Amino acid sequence: MKKYLMMFLALATALSLTACKGEKDPKVLYDEASKKTSELTSMDVISVINMQMTQGEETTDIKMDLDMKMADINTENMRYLAKGTTSLMGQNMDLLMYYENGYYYMDSMGQKIKYAMDLDGIMKQVKQSTEGASVNSSYLKEITAKKDGANQVLTFTVDAEKMDAYVQDMMGQLGTNMEGVTYTIKEASGEATINKEGFFTISKIKMSLEMTTQGQTIAMVMDTDSTYNNPGQTVEVTAPDLEGYTEVDASALGNQ
Repeated sequence: MKKYLMMFLALATALSLTACKGEKDPKVLYDEASKKTSELTSMDVISVINMQMTQGEETTDIKMDLDMKMADINTENMRYLAKGTTSLMGQNMDLLMYYENGYYYMDSMGQKIKYAMDLDGIMKQVKQSTEGASVNSSYLKEITAKKDGANQVLTFTVDAEKMDAYVQDMMGQLGTNMEGVTYTIKEASGEATINKEGFFTISKIKMSLEMTTQGQTIAMVMDTDSTYNNPGQTVEVTAPDLEGYTEVDASALGNQ
């Protein structure tokens, strides 16, 4: 079970940045907020991700708290820092991910690795995250909106079949896919809050899926609650200590 954890952490991290899209007609609200959020040059997001993985009779509960900051998005000076804690099998593990100057750094499960990622690669990852993880309005089956003071709260369900291809593509772009692995989305739904300035401020995503590899199936349920702090304001990102990281080939990560 543990060998799949890094792959799921990558998926959870990307999904935790999901500023879910949403029309004045609810879908118009969704699309307008998506566009505005995607144009941010800085982001500060705090997420809590609860995952349950089941393989046969074995069930593993995972909780991950992440504090993510991005600065100078869409420029060659792009910096991304995520720090948090993962709780797994009664143990707490610190987690750190960082991107700068063409390298992606990851410190988790006692391993400190780095691998080359060009600007186009990190921009694709950031674009997915800031545009609602590619959950565009054509993926939605139902979406409703209600007023909450000055805010709009959107509730939606997602077409599970359309999400299958997205997850496979995203894992490939993150460099954490494995040959012969397939994903089947069972259900996906969520809620997003838009503030009076038109930015997403809260995102709640619930997704159930199955991963199949070498004849084995792992069922997974993921709940992600994210809060976007002061959207539109400048975010400072300070680099962590980058000494002691071992460089690896990104294409080999899925085989670890």
